[in-house]
Amino acid sequence: MSGREVYRLTMLCVIAACVLVSYLVISHRLDGGDDDPKPGPRPAFQLPFPCGETWRLTTYPGHDDYDIDFFFVGGPSAGREVLASAAGKVEWAGWNGTLADGSAAQPGTVGTRGGLGFGVILAHGGGWFTSYGHLNTWPAVRTGDDVQRGQLLGRVGRTGSTQVDHLHYEQHDDSRDPKRTRGVEDKVESVFDGVPSGITSDGSAGTGPLRVAGPVSPDQQRTSRNC
Repeated sequence: MSGREVYRLTMLCVIAACVLVSYLVISHRLDGGDDDPKPGPRPAFQLPFPCGETWRLTTYPGHDDYDIDFFFVGGPSAGREVLASAAGKVEWAGWNGTLADGSAAQPGTVGTRGGLGFGVILAHGGGWFTSYGHLNTWPAVRTGDDVQRGQLLGRVGRTGSTQVDHLHYEQHDDSRDPKRTRGVEDKVESVFDGVPSGITSDGSAGTGPLRVAGPVSPDQQRTSRNC
């Protein structure tokens, strides 16, 4: 084989390799790449409160199915510790809310119309997320932080769209449709220490993800095993 033939063969191999790499990169991007949540088992979520504390789980019409409002049993909820239900990474921590006129609310505003107020969203891998809302002040963690189960996220408050001190809590399974923006439709019934919460319906056909009219889920009571 002449030197010219060797050169031509080498260049053809280089071009073929470049085409293959380009194809893989483009396919990776079209598929969402590593940003797509890979389906994984539900983490061993625990109640987002210190071990041994007992809390009432409740909901109300128009709350969104599966959303939970937590109230401490045996005393005021205000200022009580809110802990990570499972290990993960802080996807968002900060302030979310609007005033009655639709303008952005100032951090610390009580009773704004819409929004979590001070809150945290944790990503747990496998498409699983948890959300914690209405904290009393800036969260104890920052976006991008790695957290362990039981780590302090903040304290119960009434910032955002509420007039009552409580924790607003959600579990999401985003792996079922990773192309969809995470929101109401990927909420699921919360499970704590392997036991379903029992909060499954807000009784309103106008709110999701079930969008079925019916009775509101009765209150439940759970004791934390987040030890």
